[in-house]
Amino acid sequence: MSKAGKNERAWELNFCCQISFLTKYNFMKKIIFSIAGLIVLSLTTVSVRAQYVSIGPSAGVGLSWISLDESGFDQQSHVLWNAGATFVYSTESHFGFGADLKFSQEGYKISYQVSEVTYESNVNMNYLRLPLRFIYFFGDYGNAIRPKIFIGPTPGILLSAKSNTDPGASVDAKNTFNSFDLGIHAGAGINFRLAERVWLNTDVTYYHGLLDATDDDVNGDENNFNRNLGLNVGLAFGFGPSHQKEK
Repeated sequence: MSKAGKNERAWELNFCCQISFLTKYNFMKKIIFSIAGLIVLSLTTVSVRAQYVSIGPSAGVGLSWISLDESGFDQQSHVLWNAGATFVYSTESHFGFGADLKFSQEGYKISYQVSEVTYESNVNMNYLRLPLRFIYFFGDYGNAIRPKIFIGPTPGILLSAKSNTDPGASVDAKNTFNSFDLGIHAGAGINFRLAERVWLNTDVTYYHGLLDATDDDVNGDENNFNRNLGLNVGLAFGFGPSHQKEK
């Protein structure tokens, strides 16, 4: 094959890969926003139960890492942070449902040796995540302090990824990771009523990835799953007739 033919073939393969990635990315993005839209629609169309909805901002910090399926690497935890919005729908019983839409910066740190030179790599992965959770509240409905436990799925779309290597430079690493991530999260926390219809929500959450975070086309057959543990705090503004009827 001539040089011109090889270049044309390479361009066609690159174009096909880009189309495949964009199709997959847009499909996953539609899934997440469709779920969010259905949740919002269900809450706004049920007028009677809408009085038990609370909405507000939330943020969190913690540690993240990845389950390395490779030898020869030493791993350290990576500081994570997230910020976004949260809402909770609850009944007069002990049960509720919650969801967040948040930007989440995760990643991991690894060190390894090549030709007796030690390299340290700090990988930052930015996700748009939609944690969905089923909640069980302890105590009575309307108490000033409500302990809780929860569990649910967490889909996420990879927005960007960078790898900073020392010695070395910062490089775009998004193509080494899959564009969609899915896992399960579980945790416990306490909600404090600060004022009528105003709550301080706190929790500790563990996330356990179920899908390989790395792209097998780039990294081979290794399975590497996202893991993280975080402390989250948020303010929730409730819709209800009085503090006796709010969560």
